[in-house]
Amino acid sequence: MRVHKILLGLSTFIWAVAAIPVFQVVNDFDKNGDQCPLFTHYDVACPLICVRDHSLCPTALAATCSDGQVFCGDGACHSDCSGIDNICQCGDPTVNYVPCASGQVVDIPHFDPVNQVTQVQNMCAADSNATSVNGEWGVSTADAVWLSACVIDYKFTYTEPMWLAVWSLMALEAAILLSWTLYKRFRENKFRQSLSASPSHAMETNEKIELDYKLEADSKMKGKDSSVPSSSYHESLKESEKLKFRGFTNDYFGNFAFGSVVVTTLLFFVFLGVITGDNYGTLTGVVTGVFLESVLIHKIFSAVWHIAAAWFCVIMFFKKSIRNFFRVESYPQKCPYVQVERKQEQLIFLDDGSPWLEKLRKLEQRVTDKFGLDILVTTCPVDVTENKLRFFEYQCMRYVYNSAKGRYEPYEFDLGSSHKQLQGWSNGLSSEEANVRMGLLGENIIRVIVPNIFWGIINEFSSFLYLYQMMCMWVWYFFAYYQMGLVQTAIILISAFIRVFIRHRAENRIKEMAEHESEVTILRDGEWVTLSSGELTPGDVFEVVENTLVPCDAVILSGTVVVNESSLTGEAMPIRKFAIPDDEMTYDGNSTGKVNTLFAGSIVSQITPAITSKKVSRVYALALRTGIATEKGSLIHKILFPSPVSFIFNEHLKVAIGILLIWGLIAFALTLYLMGRGDIVSWFYAIFIMSEIFSPLLPAAFTINQSVCAARLRKKDILCIDLPRINLSGKVRIFCFDKTGTLTREGLEFHGGIASNNGVIGQREEDPLKMDHVMAMGIATCHAVSKVKDQYIGNPVDIESFNSMKWQLLPPAEPEYLDTLVAPACNPSDDKKTVHVIRRFEFVHARASQSVAVLETDTQRVRVFVKGSFERIKNISNPRSVPADYDQQAAKYAQEGCYVLAMAHRDIGILGQDITLEQIKSMTRDELEQDCNFASFILFRNMLKPDTAQAISELKGGDTRVVMITGDTALTGIFVARQCGMIDDHNRIFLGDVVNGAVVWRDVESGEQVDLEDVLAKDNREVFEKRIELAVTGRAFEALVAQNMIRKYLLMIRVFARMTPSDKVTCVQIHMEKGVTAMCGDGGNDCGALRAAHVGLALSEAEASIVSPFSTKNRSVMQCVELLKQGRSALATSFANFKFLILYGECMAFWELIMFYFTAIGSQPVWITIDGIITTTMTLAITQAQPAKKLSPCRPTAKPLGAYTLASLLGVIFINFWFLIASVVWLFQQDWFICREFDSSSINAAYWWLLGDNYEAEVISLVIMFQFFNNAAVVNFGSEFRQSWWRNYILVFLWMAFFVNTSFLTLADPNEFSCIYRINCGSSQALQDLGYPKYDWDIGFFNHPLGHNVLPKWFRWELWGFMVANCACTIIWERICILWIGRHWAIKRKETHPQKNRTVFKL
Repeated sequence: MRVHKILLGLSTFIWAVAAIPVFQVVNDFDKNGDQCPLFTHYDVACPLICVRDHSLCPTALAATCSDGQVFCGDGACHSDCSGIDNICQCGDPTVNYVPCASGQVVDIPHFDPVNQVTQVQNMCAADSNATSVNGEWGVSTADAVWLSACVIDYKFTYTEPMWLAVWSLMALEAAILLSWTLYKRFRENKFRQSLSASPSHAMETNEKIELDYKLEADSKMKGKDSSVPSSSYHESLKESEKLKFRGFTNDYFGNFAFGSVVVTTLLFFVFLGVITGDNYGTLTGVVTGVFLESVLIHKIFSAVWHIAAAWFCVIMFFKKSIRNFFRVESYPQKCPYVQVERKQEQLIFLDDGSPWLEKLRKLEQRVTDKFGLDILVTTCPVDVTENKLRFFEYQCMRYVYNSAKGRYEPYEFDLGSSHKQLQGWSNGLSSEEANVRMGLLGENIIRVIVPNIFWGIINEFSSFLYLYQMMCMWVWYFFAYYQMGLVQTAIILISAFIRVFIRHRAENRIKEMAEHESEVTILRDGEWVTLSSGELTPGDVFEVVENTLVPCDAVILSGTVVVNESSLTGEAMPIRKFAIPDDEMTYDGNSTGKVNTLFAGSIVSQITPAITSKKVSRVYALALRTGIATEKGSLIHKILFPSPVSFIFNEHLKVAIGILLIWGLIAFALTLYLMGRGDIVSWFYAIFIMSEIFSPLLPAAFTINQSVCAARLRKKDILCIDLPRINLSGKVRIFCFDKTGTLTREGLEFHGGIASNNGVIGQREEDPLKMDHVMAMGIATCHAVSKVKDQYIGNPVDIESFNSMKWQLLPPAEPEYLDTLVAPACNPSDDKKTVHVIRRFEFVHARASQSVAVLETDTQRVRVFVKGSFERIKNISNPRSVPADYDQQAAKYAQEGCYVLAMAHRDIGILGQDITLEQIKSMTRDELEQDCNFASFILFRNMLKPDTAQAISELKGGDTRVVMITGDTALTGIFVARQCGMIDDHNRIFLGDVVNGAVVWRDVESGEQVDLEDVLAKDNREVFEKRIELAVTGRAFEALVAQNMIRKYLLMIRVFARMTPSDKVTCVQIHMEKGVTAMCGDGGNDCGALRAAHVGLALSEAEASIVSPFSTKNRSVMQCVELLKQGRSALATSFANFKFLILYGECMAFWELIMFYFTAIGSQPVWITIDGIITTTMTLAITQAQPAKKLSPCRPTAKPLGAYTLASLLGVIFINFWFLIASVVWLFQQDWFICREFDSSSINAAYWWLLGDNYEAEVISLVIMFQFFNNAAVVNFGSEFRQSWWRNYILVFLWMAFFVNTSFLTLADPNEFSCIYRINCGSSQALQDLGYPKYDWDIGFFNHPLGHNVLPKWFRWELWGFMVANCACTIIWERICILWIGRHWAIKRKETHPQKNRTVFKL
């Protein structure tokens, strides 16, 4: 192999510009400065000879045919001449010429491109003995002339009927739009004048009607207690004040004008389609049969394309408000349509605080504010209630016109704040009252409007991105590249349909959850009637029925209800709810009143009617909130209308697209110059190169990659309803966990009881038959457990402790008893002891306790048991009964991971002697629970799930900080954190709690109070290296937040205990300030935090999991690890596809610009292979990379313009570019090539498929094909987040297939396959002259004077080695320079020069 020549070529990099022929005459001098010889041009087609009469044709070209055939006007013989015009007339029937026989081919020795016309005519005349031919058609009037091309100047006068129709339509549309604008201004003139003169005048409306209605409504409600509007009402009002309302009314002229816009838009599509079809001859059967000729149709298409693009841009820009432009604006309270405008603030995830990005964002914000791009516009039709009140529905909420304020607002009825006020509605509403309220609030149905598939597709494609893709595809379709246009259109459509399908499926799931309607028995006008649940309104009293869904948020007025709230809270166990008493206590549905409240969507498992005077009444409840105002409605509203978010990836991507478009414009200008110096055809090439620099496939590739990852997650039982969050999960730095049901098993396990005897705490005992009988009785009876169809219902802790006691729960033996229970016998021969619960007070969060009065049947003794938190029991117990080491013992067991309850006991005597049943029934709770003695501790253990410790270890090994946010006690949380590995054994732990209003820190081990600042100061290590862990209670957390101190200690606090749901949300949001934060919970009280976090994973199948972007039915914590592995893989793969398509655009741009310089174009099969096979298959193959087996100690980049991405891309682009340049330089050093350069001066550049039969296009096409498929291999590296490159079997197989294919094209002698690509091929005669045998396949015309482009065999091997070296260099750059040397350097630099705005976390 002539390696020295390769080295010679590489050494010419620095003078490449001088080596390439710049602005010099092609084939003028050789390397020695001698004049280039002229070579033979094989198989030159002769121009047709046109004569006045066939008798004038040369004998060799006589107009004769064999039997059965007829000589036709195209100069050839056919069986029938129908439809064949006389080619010599050039479309003008008055021309009196007929053709001689066509198909004459000659070889021209010493072919001179400068004098080729004369040379060809002379050689053809000599070959056919055509001595009488004189001049050319259109120039000479001789009896015999050459027809090289019709020289008729085809042009439109643009007064033809077709164009008159076009001008008329355009003028009509312009006139309609102008007339409508003037008419609209005239109609709105009075409104605008009155608005500017007196804005308050806009409030004037049917005020008298509304005030009269309000007086009437108030009179109807007279006698009912009604307090100030609820807090939720104030929140609704506050939300409505952010909205701007504008009224619009229809107009016949406006409807007509809008219809004309729709028709005009469709006509642009039709016009572009007609022009494209005519370019292929599909309209008339003749190419350019309508638009006359090639250049003219190209110009017309270009003009229409620009006008259509501008029209579509305007339509797209004003798509939300364009319909109202064709309506007349007036006062909102008088119009049938209201335009609601709302400003949306965008949240940017993972903002790195980059100064240059911040400046660009400010510039973007100015543009956004200028054009109102952040204003969400929605048009709502206005309706009228039966009482003539105007309203519309916006985001599922009804807005009623408030005449006092002059604006639309949501309405809400307040039914009172005390139990007595709510019980006052027990007689229900009248039909008239109910209709009034329904008019103000709407039906009790959450109407979720899901667009059908057609409108879903329309909405998906109504973006500028799809407009860009569509306009690029129109050019591809028109410019003889429809094959690849169809391929890319198919990919774009598939990705779009995937998005539409996923969104449609998610919306339908929400619709099914929201739009529940059933029959309900309602108390109306004093009678029970059966109506639709949609007719419920606040104030209605309805019957609660078993095995039905609760239709609205309600408070129980009578009876007891067992409900399953798993659909809302994720709690698997049913919960017992009770009727509110008829007292003056305040009702708080979100706190103490939860045990009296039924929530919409929960399932009624069992009802127990109240028994009054031996009569069984109905179980009924009072409707409090309906429709979107319910808890379920709030959940659905958050899902349907989330706040817009943007990942930092999207922010960088905007800049990257801007840079690509700038580079595209430069390439556009260069192409216009190089390809024809501004000729119309060069415009098409310029659009081509611009559409390839920013590939239309780029957005589709992201969608397909996310869809592939979502499918992979589904196989792991993780459901994703928000595809963009998959990439975001790859950047999680902090993972917050709930404890119970998440890190630990679903429920608590009974760990025994510890009895107290005369103030001395005994030993723990688990066996109910061995423990103190009073303690056993208390544990077995002090609860609210009930039995429904052989299933125990109640608090999970109560159920666990009751089961552990092995007692039996029976129906009440007498009506005055609440429950009857039977104790187990110590021996089979012993009688079983029976007890009755005669009074019960349910667990109340505010009191943190519950109590029962129990009657022993054998002794008739009544015992009172009070069970609750150990803090509460200590406070209510007789101080003399409380052991001295009470707190220490409780803390000891809590530190061991126990959930500690305590129980107090009181013997109130023998029933009938010391106390009566009536006295017990009439006791208040405080009277019953007074004078109790401390009896025992009750212990439960919350065991870790089997794989929790492993999951936490893997997360920490993956550079992810893990945090616990629990509602349990701090000591229990600390124990579990230590047990699962969140807290290392050697670390000291300090617990913060509030004492006397101040946050106090104590050492968990010793209980000693410490000054935290002193402790932290004594540890000289960095914050992330200190051997100190902090834990805080909910009260301490709230205090630190109030003091603005929480951020100081945040990254040292490992356990957040006793946290309420709102505290959890706040905690997650504060963590989100430090980095991308994930939350994992079981769907119970974690719904708010799951929704608030960057990434939420619900270990639940409940409907509450819909608020979370991810949910799983597999409740293993390892699902968190799996999510992060898949997320990191997806993010890395997204960047791989991003890089691949950027490299595609850059390689394509350089390839085309170099070809355009020579006016040479690669053959059509090369283009199809690159665009239709390599790019599409490799894009899909890249997505098949599997996630790494374990989490890497770092995360993939999320910045398209980050250092790693730019270094990788620029290095590969640089290497590929100079290898491409070197291949051309090297080619121009070859003796066999000099003076055989491609001369395209006589070729029409519009026929690009004829411009690849040359050495220049052949060599750079082979080099670029290697670069294209190898780029996919380069971006496939990165085994930290994905499995090793060779495990992407599909990509490896495709790479090998393309390598073999392109190597064969390069190295093989002329063959049928390579001739398809017009590589190492030539005409049959030329190949035989080169010594190759005569081939039996049809090669066709070869557009090169030499008749072939067969490379010398030795050069083929050197070129193949050159291309392999190109591949090796890019692989070395990526794998060694970037991923090895560069990565290690970056890691060391980060250690020595940490980013100022980046915090190092303690894992």
